[in-house]
Amino acid sequence: MEIRRLSLDEWGDLLPDSGVGPFHQPEMLALIDEHEAGDMQLLGGFRGQQPVGLLPVFVRTMYPLRFVISPPPGLAVPWLGPVLLPTSPKQRKREKLNEQFTEAALDAVDAGKFRTLFGIVGSPKYGDPRPYLWSDHNVEPRFNHVLELADRDAESVLQSFTRDLRKEIRKGDELDVAITTEGAAAAERICGELKDRHAAQGLAYPTPRSFARSVATRLEDNAKVYVARGPDGEFLSGITLLHANGDAIFWQGGTKANYEGVSVNSLLHWEILTDILEDPDLESVERYHFGNALNRRISRYKSKFNGEPVVNYEIKSDLMVLARKAHTARNELAGKGIDDVTDWALPT
Repeated sequence: MEIRRLSLDEWGDLLPDSGVGPFHQPEMLALIDEHEAGDMQLLGGFRGQQPVGLLPVFVRTMYPLRFVISPPPGLAVPWLGPVLLPTSPKQRKREKLNEQFTEAALDAVDAGKFRTLFGIVGSPKYGDPRPYLWSDHNVEPRFNHVLELADRDAESVLQSFTRDLRKEIRKGDELDVAITTEGAAAAERICGELKDRHAAQGLAYPTPRSFARSVATRLEDNAKVYVARGPDGEFLSGITLLHANGDAIFWQGGTKANYEGVSVNSLLHWEILTDILEDPDLESVERYHFGNALNRRISRYKSKFNGEPVVNYEIKSDLMVLARKAHTARNELAGKGIDDVTDWALPT
């Protein structure tokens, strides 16, 4: 198998029309590249002229270490990783392709070299990370709540929610809260709210406001910014939604907010869901990704929407595992939330 470096245009031509969400799209990769100092490498696996796999990685050398990461942390990109392009429906051939592409891609980025730290977080679509295990990498599951919406209507979706959530949503209809879609300035405000929320808890939220603004501006056809405002126009909460190829992602926002005893975020999620089900601009969306389902407290809230916990995988070399442990311990001792050098290459 041959591994080739691809241009963004070549990448876009090879990317399938389904099975990949917004983060693998050329426009998003271009934005990530603009906001990262590392070298973006778009790798394509070929058998002859037949493309069989894609992998975007970001590489930075900080002597004496070399980092190979997909996605780079700090930009709130939850996953990237491999995209397989199987040419046969037979399971044995699909597994063989996955193994061969994994081995070739690891060789292409010199992942096995001493002082190379390798780490990727695959999408939920990439469900078989065994070739990385067989290559002596560490594989850990992550979980995200996903609500399937294909061939459903708003009433059936609402009836699948818990009783208290249905009651909250119906009460929201009586409140003087307006939810509308706004633009790039609102996306920047939502990112800033997240930064403030994390800072109040002694944590860091490293995603630049400028990146959130750029995403809403440059990915205009694949981004919608929902904002909830009170009767005087005051900002209550907001969510930036990204969507592509059947998947809609709760990307940023959802800082805790209540208005007259009602969760504003529940109202925002319901507005998004009704838009997915009824807005022609979102008619291709079949799934809504609520995000992290590992945190027990947050998962209990998200489970009220009757989504399923869907797994994706984080893959790390042994050296990356050791670096993560050392970095975490150092920051805990120092009372720091983030390190400008190491956190660039350590998936969050």
